Amino acid sequence: MKWPDSISIKHIALAFITGLLVLTSLIGGFAAYQTRTVTRSLEQHNQDAAQSELAAAVQRLLSQTEEQAVKLAYWDETRQQLVLPEYYAYWRDQRVYESGILNSRYVRVALYGKSGMLLAPSPAKTSLPARLPADTPPHQSSSWLVDEAGAVALYYAFPVYSDEQRQSLLGHGLIRLDFMPALLRQDTLHFTDISSVSMMLKPGEKLAVPDMFSRMDFRARPDPDQLRFQTILSRTLLALFVLLVVTALLGFVAYNRLLVRPLGRLSQVIDAMQHGHFSSNPARSQTMRISELENIRRSLYDYQLQLRELHGSMEHQNREFHSQARQDALTGCHNRRAYEEDWENFRQEVKTAPQGVAFLLFDCDRFKTINDTYGHAKGDRVLTIIADALVMALRANDRLYRLGGDEFATFLSRTTPAQAKQIAQRCQSLLDASTFSDLGIVEPVGISIGIAFCAADQLEQIDDLPKQADIAMYTAKQPGRNRIALYGEDTERASQTLVASRETSALFQALATPGMVEMHYQSIHSLPGCKVGYYEALARIRYHGDLIMPNAFLPVVSSRRLETEFDLAVLHQVDADLSSGQLPSGCGISINLSAQSISRPEIVSHLLELSRHNARHPLMLEITETSLITQMVEVRTYLDLLRTVNYRIAMDDFGTGYSPLRYLVDLPVDVVKFDISLVNKLGEDNRAGQVVANFARMMNDVGYELVAEGVETDVVLKKVASLGIAHVQGYLLSRPVPLAELSARLAVEETQTTCSV
Repeated sequence: MKWPDSISIKHIALAFITGLLVLTSLIGGFAAYQTRTVTRSLEQHNQDAAQSELAAAVQRLLSQTEEQAVKLAYWDETRQQLVLPEYYAYWRDQRVYESGILNSRYVRVALYGKSGMLLAPSPAKTSLPARLPADTPPHQSSSWLVDEAGAVALYYAFPVYSDEQRQSLLGHGLIRLDFMPALLRQDTLHFTDISSVSMMLKPGEKLAVPDMFSRMDFRARPDPDQLRFQTILSRTLLALFVLLVVTALLGFVAYNRLLVRPLGRLSQVIDAMQHGHFSSNPARSQTMRISELENIRRSLYDYQLQLRELHGSMEHQNREFHSQARQDALTGCHNRRAYEEDWENFRQEVKTAPQGVAFLLFDCDRFKTINDTYGHAKGDRVLTIIADALVMALRANDRLYRLGGDEFATFLSRTTPAQAKQIAQRCQSLLDASTFSDLGIVEPVGISIGIAFCAADQLEQIDDLPKQADIAMYTAKQPGRNRIALYGEDTERASQTLVASRETSALFQALATPGMVEMHYQSIHSLPGCKVGYYEALARIRYHGDLIMPNAFLPVVSSRRLETEFDLAVLHQVDADLSSGQLPSGCGISINLSAQSISRPEIVSHLLELSRHNARHPLMLEITETSLITQMVEVRTYLDLLRTVNYRIAMDDFGTGYSPLRYLVDLPVDVVKFDISLVNKLGEDNRAGQVVANFARMMNDVGYELVAEGVETDVVLKKVASLGIAHVQGYLLSRPVPLAELSARLAVEETQTTCSV
């Protein structure tokens, strides 16, 4: 629901009065509802009372009839009539009433023989059935109701025996009474409206006595107290409602005269002030004035004069503030706020005037390392030099934006992919020509550039350019790239890695499913003799029966920043393998970890837990030297802690990473593993081979234990052995195998294998 920008105070008053009336109506309605509920409850109570007393009256009538039947059955004259019915008519019409057994002329009696036939016909006006119904029990009493010409008659049949033991049946007696007159003449009906009592029977219909209440219709007598209560409450509610309505109307009139009109005049004065038409002494009106509102008006007048005086200077200050708010304080280029505003306007403009558009994203390579190594002051100076070079390389009307940290962006109008690449190359050339030696920075400072292009006929995809440029920039940062990548030409494989692939699905499922990360073990052999010294644990992913190798899923780990999560999965699997007991005691294991993970407390905590296996399986950590370590102090502290629980520390892939000599100096490293690229140089009879050989001798002399990785030929193996390198690893000697296969092999070669780190 969209609210209006403003609302009149009169409308507020009307809304208040309307709400009050609605509330009053709701209260009145609720009270009426409650009254109706109470009334219905009282009516139901009266109806229940009427039903109870009517049921009691029926029961009394039936009991009286039953008592009369019992007296007749045991009366000697009744038995005498069944044996000798000579005076039966006299007995029936007079004697039975004189005896006092039947106390009402509404009651008639007749006797029937054993066969159920009437002893003698009855008078026409009180005719009784000539024969008892066929379903009348011969030895039991029974009763029923019959509609006879609109009048309901109650019949009660009973057996008559000649002896007190009720062994010899003489016949039957039948009592008939007019049911409704007999029922209603009782003095106990106080709650029942006698005139409303009726029995719903069809002419000639016979009804069993227990079923009579389902056919009986009646009403309760109205309660005078209840009617008076309803009348009083209704009049009270009506008076209250009228009072509230009158009060609301009077309040609205007073509110309108005392507040709405003065506020309306104040609003007019404010509107006049906004347009410059105002007076300090407006003409007095005939209506009442409120002193507080007059004080507000005078204050507004004084404040308006001050605003006029400050208006001129404020406009100048606002222009300066707007410019500063859109400018990056460090580099002088436009900031992220300016980028967001300009990018939104730019997208709208190109949609109205179609043209080729390019988005360029710049990122400084290894800037965090430079910032941590040389300090934030020199890092800020590097950003300033980069920004100056980029501004000089861009076209005259192009703007450079600093998005944050070491990330810059620009968007080019009326361009082509070739022109965008040319501008990117010019940016790199100018930056390469810049000098950083004055800052004491000896490492090369470069930028990676991602380019995304949108043709004039594809402007519906312009919103995707920043994301596409980010993917292109990721591609430009990959090893072997020329640091410039155009989305669509250079990024197909990278975008698949970033967005979705079989390897991505396998990796995320493996991180969520224990056991999908499968460890294979490759032996490291001691020199001389080539005996197995220990085993390196290498990760694989088992996905739908296939084995996915590290070169397929590690780029996904790197691009998704999942190093810590993946290393935790590796540690869990190594822990499970060591706990399984498939490796013999004394067999050492080397575990690969990313350098970034070592600075994470959860990794170190799990490594401390894993150290419980050191007694049976000496453990070594291999820190990947190709990883950039940005928290050197924390990593060194954690490595020192791990060495106290008997971990040995190795630097893996030495010679291919960011700063190998610095890592050796600053980190507590015991073992150095020469990368395959260096080891292969040993097989060459040239200056490169000699340099690697001399470097290996030097590291041996200072006490590092060396491991040569990737040994695949006898020539390289002999060269490695001649240099005094302690261990060797490669396909020439063994390939990685699953745990089950390694366990079986060790069981066979147990006497030939010596395992110790």
